[in-house]
Amino acid sequence: MAEQETTVDVEKLPEKYQGRPNQEELKEKYRKMLFEPGEAIGLVAAQSISEPATQMTMETYHSAGAAKVSITQGLPRLIEVINARRNPKTPIMNIYLEDEYQTKEDAKEIAAKIKEVNLGDLVSEDTIDLTMLQMKFVINPEVLEEYRMNVEEVVDELKGKYDIKIDVDEYELTITPDKEDYDLKDLQDIKSKIMDYRLHGYKSIEDVVILEEDGEWRVQTAGINLKKVLRLDKVDETRTTCNDIFQFKKVFGIEATRNLIYREMRKTLDEQGMSVDDRWLLLIADTMTKDGEVNGATRYGICGEKDSVFARAAFEETKKHVTNAAINGEVDPLKSVVENIIIGQVIPMGTGNLELTAKPGKAPDSVLKEIEEKREKLRKDKEKKIQERKEAEEEEEKGDIDYEELADMNISQIKELVNENIDEVDLEKLLEVEKENKDRKTMKKWIEEQI
Repeated sequence: MAEQETTVDVEKLPEKYQGRPNQEELKEKYRKMLFEPGEAIGLVAAQSISEPATQMTMETYHSAGAAKVSITQGLPRLIEVINARRNPKTPIMNIYLEDEYQTKEDAKEIAAKIKEVNLGDLVSEDTIDLTMLQMKFVINPEVLEEYRMNVEEVVDELKGKYDIKIDVDEYELTITPDKEDYDLKDLQDIKSKIMDYRLHGYKSIEDVVILEEDGEWRVQTAGINLKKVLRLDKVDETRTTCNDIFQFKKVFGIEATRNLIYREMRKTLDEQGMSVDDRWLLLIADTMTKDGEVNGATRYGICGEKDSVFARAAFEETKKHVTNAAINGEVDPLKSVVENIIIGQVIPMGTGNLELTAKPGKAPDSVLKEIEEKREKLRKDKEKKIQERKEAEEEEEKGDIDYEELADMNISQIKELVNENIDEVDLEKLLEVEKENKDRKTMKKWIEEQI
């Protein structure tokens, strides 16, 4: 009987890569991706990233473009990525245009459409008339034109949201509360609210910058609303991205998020002139996303979910982990590096990874059968977890919109709710309920236009 092959032939590619072009390049990459048996790759990855990170500049922000969109860089950004922070300090999007729309005008159109515009952004002068108890706002026509809006749209939006009377004299608005008994304090409260009211654009997009690189136009934003931006015409959804890991995962899924984590680490290190092998960055990205969710290197993420009690206790919250392990009767298998160092044993790495040697040969049928059964069990467990996660996501997407309750709201309230929750509200179902209300023809027409 021929002996079983136990070594890896680095000159022979895996079967699925054989026959592809650039064989020598693939072989070189394959050789670089191999690890020695027993190599402490987690330790080497941590050292390879952490040591150069201590030499990084601590400058937190970098301004890009004339509008000064701030971008977190250096060590603070690397910590954000590896710890999987839910809210980055400077959330940004890079919006790329499709090839046929590579012009400055198209980029301006996208920028004007998405930037969040409040009344305060349009007003060049505002006063309160103490004798007449009125507010007066002078709208800047140049800013109005820049965002492709007109006075009528502004007036309609404000009337639909607030109980106020508005007199229009070209670009001057005179606003009076639509009630008999009010005082100066009421007037100031109304002014504060309507100055912050969003008239146009997407929520959270606070600023936009139009950039050109190598003849290609793109729009960079301060603030993120990825799901809505990807629905716009002219936007290239295959390249448009953001630096918020969790928003990106919600839109594109876990595999794309794994690639984003790698790219963000690679970009941050390259900007600082740090040379780190891609294998270590890919290992970190894989470890953070291996469960189908994003887990940072924190007490609640990767470090807090280790099987070893000693490994969890060595990182943070020692007393909590040891106490809980004692109460629950946990057993530490001592299979990794940290726990063996703590109790003074040889670590299971390198030569410490071997206890005996055996002549290579075919394993007994009973062992092969046991291995196959374990593989089948792992496969079924994985499929079950995926199904449970899918069901949970579907349940979350269903939402809890009460359409009968919507039909009892006034028109402005319904419009506001629909605009803020456009992904959750089923407009066709809302129209079906609304048709029973014979008096609200305007509402039915508005819903039909939205559909």
